[in-house]
Amino acid sequence: MILSQERVGDFVILRVGENRVDATNSTALQEQVSGLVRDGECKFVIDLSSVLFMDSGGLAGLIPAVNGLPAGGCFLLTGLHPRVEQIFRLTKLDTIFDIYPSVDEALLS
Repeated sequence: MILSQERVGDFVILRVGENRVDATNSTALQEQVSGLVRDGECKFVIDLSSVLFMDSGGLAGLIPAVNGLPAGGCFLLTGLHPRVEQIFRLTKLDTIFDIYPSVDEALLS
């Protein structure tokens, strides 16, 4: 999976550079976040603006990442394509994840 990483204040921003997040590549995102949490990071913005397709395997890769956060941590999603956002709504995961239109708006939250 193509991931880029940058720091803005207390947040680590991970940008997913793939147009699909599914069972074949979601573990890479999960492993990246898990490694950062082990290193002491706890505030994340995940930019999914390049992702046009996500299936249940992709969703399943995000859940362990958010469940592994320490108290006070956050996992913000940004830039969801309408079809991807619809999957979050249909599965009720929009009640678990904080979703913002852009990275800037997530950082201001």
